[in-house]
Amino acid sequence: MAKSHPPIKQKYIETPEKLWELFKAYVQFEAENPMNRTDYVGKDGMAVTTKLETPITFEGFECYLADQDVIQDLGDYSNAENESYASYRPIITRIRKNCFVHNFKGAAVRLFDANLIAKKLGLI
Repeated sequence: MAKSHPPIKQKYIETPEKLWELFKAYVQFEAENPMNRTDYVGKDGMAVTTKLETPITFEGFECYLADQDVIQDLGDYSNAENESYASYRPIITRIRKNCFVHNFKGAAVRLFDANLIAKKLGLI
């Protein structure tokens, strides 16, 4: 009797290049869908709405993928122990570095709250 092998798990994101394209789509989505802040100014309290750039995060990317019905979690793709996904690791690293740099630069120019970003980035 032949030994049966466990079924091969299908990858939801077919290639590392596709993962990078999805990340770029997430960044574009965030750029096109800023958060808004409303302030009331002047003696009459006139409402002034300001569009605010959204920090790019790995967690935000995972939420974007879930919202797009692509995948719920990138754990398999970033797990160093799973050799089936080894070709994805450089892209995962690139995505994480892009998130870090975006947030660091945003905090450096006071676009984002420096204390919050420093905590998120593990700098304090």
